[in-house]
Amino acid sequence: ANKTVRSDNMAIDFPYLDRPALEQLGITGWSFGMRDRVRFSELDPLNHVNNAAYLSWFETVRIGYIMHFGISGMTHTDADPQLVVRRQTADYLAPILFRDLYTVTIRTTQIKPSSMIMAFAIHVDGKVAATGETVMVSLTQDGTAREAWRADAIANIVAADGAELIGL
Repeated sequence: ANKTVRSDNMAIDFPYLDRPALEQLGITGWSFGMRDRVRFSELDPLNHVNNAAYLSWFETVRIGYIMHFGISGMTHTDADPQLVVRRQTADYLAPILFRDLYTVTIRTTQIKPSSMIMAFAIHVDGKVAATGETVMVSLTQDGTAREAWRADAIANIVAADGAELIGL
């Protein structure tokens, strides 16, 4: 089912997809995703999706995931950690074209006390067109120290994604 992701002070009205909705699309092994259509502004001169758009799509689904699983409410106050992308990669496996309907999926594969690895895939017409990975770090709001993840968020992620716990 499509979900609206909410935190204490905002709602993201983007059609995020849960596991059952993804499975209806034939996408298995993922607990969270989003579906959208390629916009003209996302194309490069060769008429396929520009590589930067993939990273933007990863970011969009990552923010919904972060809020959905309770990692952060994105309030930028001491109540929430400062989340920093330490590293992000993308592997482009097949071109994605204007007006293609795509689904971006996300799951956490590994969780350490103040960092986690998230995996992404972009699905088009039943095939994986791109994959990616992000290493995200949790810091105090002032950025001076690492901050441990919220225990309830970790439990939610492990239950949904089966993420490996390291050092926890």
